[in-house]
Amino acid sequence: LGEVFPRLVKATKLADMSKLDSLNADLEKLSQKSSKTEDIDVSPEVARLIVGLGRSGVAVGGVTVNSASHRSELVLSFFLGSSVALFLAIGVLLALPEKSPKTFSEAYFLTPIPVFRVVFSFLLILWCMGAVARTCDKWDINHMFILNVDPRCRVNPNFFFARASALTTSWILIFGMYVVDYKWRVLPTVWSHAGYNKRASLHFVFYPVLLLLLTIVGMVSPSTICRNRYKVATLASVKRTALAPLYPVDFADNMVGDVLTSIAKPMQDVPAAVCYLLSHHPQEEALVEQFLQYGDTCSATTHGLVLPLIAGLPFFFRALQCIRRYRDTRESRHLWNLGKYLCSLLVVVVSRLNDVQALVLVSTVATVYAFVWDVFLDWGLGLREFWGSYEDAPLQETKAEESPKLPPSKTSHPTRHFPKRVYWMCSLIDLFSRSTWVFTLMPTSVVTGNIVWRVVFVSVMSSIEIVRRSMWAVLRMEYEQISNASGFRALLWVPSKLNNAAAAGTANGSGSGAAANGAAVERKSSK
Repeated sequence: LGEVFPRLVKATKLADMSKLDSLNADLEKLSQKSSKTEDIDVSPEVARLIVGLGRSGVAVGGVTVNSASHRSELVLSFFLGSSVALFLAIGVLLALPEKSPKTFSEAYFLTPIPVFRVVFSFLLILWCMGAVARTCDKWDINHMFILNVDPRCRVNPNFFFARASALTTSWILIFGMYVVDYKWRVLPTVWSHAGYNKRASLHFVFYPVLLLLLTIVGMVSPSTICRNRYKVATLASVKRTALAPLYPVDFADNMVGDVLTSIAKPMQDVPAAVCYLLSHHPQEEALVEQFLQYGDTCSATTHGLVLPLIAGLPFFFRALQCIRRYRDTRESRHLWNLGKYLCSLLVVVVSRLNDVQALVLVSTVATVYAFVWDVFLDWGLGLREFWGSYEDAPLQETKAEESPKLPPSKTSHPTRHFPKRVYWMCSLIDLFSRSTWVFTLMPTSVVTGNIVWRVVFVSVMSSIEIVRRSMWAVLRMEYEQISNASGFRALLWVPSKLNNAAAAGTANGSGSGAAANGAAVERKSSK
C-alpha cells in the first residue's frame, strides 16, 4: 500500500503500528482483571482478596503460579514418571524367559504388533501436540492466531495431555496383559488345533481389538472443549491438502501437508493392522511365515501397490501444494520446495528397485536437501541466530524509492523467541532425525532380515520422525510469526497470547513477540 498509495497511507497512518501495540497492551491488562475488580484502584491480587475471590495462584519457588495449572503440572509429572516405570516393567517382562520355550514363537507373538503400533503412534501424536501447544504458550508464540483457529476454541495443552494420558494407560495395561498371557499362558487356549501350534489361541486377537476400540471411542467421544466442528475443520484441512490444486493453500493446510509426510510410515501400519484383524484366528502357519517375510500378514498386492502409494501420496500432495503456491504467488522458492518433495518421492520409487547404490545416492540428496530447507528456509536460521547477538543487531535504514513522500523507516532483524543454544540443539537433532527419516520410506527388508529387529526398527524410526516434526512445527510457527516468511498474512503484527504463560514470558524478556512483530505491515506475498 505504501508503494501504490503513498498519500493514502500517510494520511490514514496505516503504517503506524503503535495503536495495535497499545491495544495489545490494554488487552493483556484487562485479561488479568476480574469484572468485579474493574473499578478498584489496587493491584489485581489485592483486589481479588478484597472481593473474596481468593488468591490467583500458589507460591512455588518464590513465584506465584496459577493453582489449576500447578495441579495439572503435578498430575502430568506423576503420570509421566509412572508411565516410564511401567514401560520399563514391560521391558523386563519381555526379557524374562517364557513358559514352554518349544511352543513359543517370536513371529506369532509379534503378529498383532501393527495394531499396537498404530495406536502407539496416535498416542505419541497426541503427546506431541500437547507439547507443541505448551511450548508455544510458554514462549509467546500465538499458534492459534497463526493457524487461523476459531477464537472460540478452548482446546489447550491439558486437553491433549489428558486424552493421551488415559489412552496411554490403556495401551500399557492391555499390551502388558498380552505379553504376560502369551509368554506364560495365563488363560486357556481356544481352538489351538486350528492354529500355528499348541500355544496359538483365538483369544489373543481380543487384546488389540479392545485397545483399538478404546482408542476410537476416546478419539470420537464428544467433548465440551474439543467440539465436533473443530474435528470436522481438521478433516476439511486434510481434504484441501489432498485436493491442493483446487484450493488455495493457507498456513494451516501447509502445516497439515508437512505433518502428513511425517506420518507416512505409521499410516503404512494401517493396512497391516487391517490384514491382521481380518485374517484367520488363531494365526495359521502360512500367515506366520508371511509375517516373517514381510513384517505383516498382507498380500503381495498390498505390498506392491497399497504400501508404496501410502508412502508416496503425502509427498505428492505436498508437491501439488507447492505448484498451487507458485501459481498464486509466482515466487520461485515454491519451485525449489517442489524439488525437495520430488526427491522424497524418488526415494520411495528407487527403494522398490533393489538398487542399493542408487538408493544411497538418492537418500543422501533428499536428506541434505530437506535439512538445509528446514534450517535456513522453514526456520529462518542464519549466522546471527547461531553466532550473533539478538540485542546488538544493527538497524538498517531503508527508503522506499517508489514513494519518496513516505518518511524513512527503520527495520531490524526480527527478534527470536528462543536462545541460541535451542537453535543449535534443534538443528543437530533435525540432522540426525533426517538421516534416519529416509529409512521410513523404504521396505524394512532392505535394512535387516531379522523379524524382531525389523519391528523395533520401524517403531523407533516412526517415533523419531513424529518427535522431529513436532520440534520442527514450533520453530516453523515461531519464524512465521516474527517474519511472515511465507506471506500468508496481510499484517506482520501478531497479538501476544492473553494467558499467564505469555504474561510471565513477557515479564522475563522471553516473550518480546508483540514489540518485534509490530515492526512492519507489508505484505510479503502478492495476491
